[in-house]
Amino acid sequence: MTRAGLLGYPNVGKTTLFNALTGLEAFTAPHPYTTTQPRVGTVKMQDRTLDRLAALEQSRKVTHAGLDLVDLPAVRSGSIRGLGAGREPDLLLAVLRTHASEAVPVDEHGTDPVGQADDLLMEMALSDFEMFERRNERLTKEAAADPRLRPVAEAVTRAAERLGEGIPLRQAALSDIELRAFRDMAPLSLLPCVWVVNVADDDDGTGMAVERVREAVPSTDPVLAVSALIEEEVAGLEASQRAEVYEGLGLGEGAPARVVRTVYDALGLVTFYTVNRRDARAWTVHAGTGARDAAGRIHSDMERGFIRAEVATIREVIRSGGWARARADGSVRVEGRDYEVRDGDVMMVRFSV
Repeated sequence: MTRAGLLGYPNVGKTTLFNALTGLEAFTAPHPYTTTQPRVGTVKMQDRTLDRLAALEQSRKVTHAGLDLVDLPAVRSGSIRGLGAGREPDLLLAVLRTHASEAVPVDEHGTDPVGQADDLLMEMALSDFEMFERRNERLTKEAAADPRLRPVAEAVTRAAERLGEGIPLRQAALSDIELRAFRDMAPLSLLPCVWVVNVADDDDGTGMAVERVREAVPSTDPVLAVSALIEEEVAGLEASQRAEVYEGLGLGEGAPARVVRTVYDALGLVTFYTVNRRDARAWTVHAGTGARDAAGRIHSDMERGFIRAEVATIREVIRSGGWARARADGSVRVEGRDYEVRDGDVMMVRFSV
């Protein structure tokens, strides 16, 4: 499953947001560094369209799309902790605080989200710079003895220069050689990043805060506004009550759905569906994935014995009144192994093993 890491300075509402998105009850306190070890929870995106499809097919189980969320220890000035080797996230969710609270003190980074964003960008670049400088010294010596390592050493040198200027690696046009060289190093500033602006429940300046952050961070980074406190309170309600509260507050599907969709977009993921009486389920693959490879996400036997895929959009299936009727009225089409699965496809795989 996709893995996202929650990053932020002390007392920005990071763990409150973690609880709101996962439905867990991780301990929070009005003082810094209450998160000392990474905590993992799952964010499920309540997909009403999938629920409607499941109801039509009378599926006994519904499995929504989601992601694993890791609540990382708060960032200390000069160090980003908690990203253990081999467990790096696919993406970072950086939390920024915009408001004061009598219950939660403000630390040295204050309530200016732009200042926090600038500081976090610099922290990530410096963390990577120190790692690349150490690797660069060793690679330079090794490349002197083995010319085959020179392209790698040169790539690391160029990266260290960019990082020394505070430029995130994801803003650089990297070659295949550079990307391969960096793979084992897992630099933070190469990871996609979504910025979550934690606003007060009665904040009239939300739009302005989001725009200011959007101007301050790399143009490829999405920015969301979320009231972590409201979302934590709503998370404890039943699903039907949550929907009513979200609608009443004008929050749409709520933060879990918005965060998951934004993360998927940032990672270039699309969602397709399978449905039968047993299970209606959402699956994710990278955009451009062929039908045969997508079938492998469901089961390896489907990939090995792939014959064809029957495909229709989920809206077409619902409009027709179910899969059988969609097939009868011609909404279902047959696609081969190289068909690129699209967001919102319902797919029935025909295979033989």
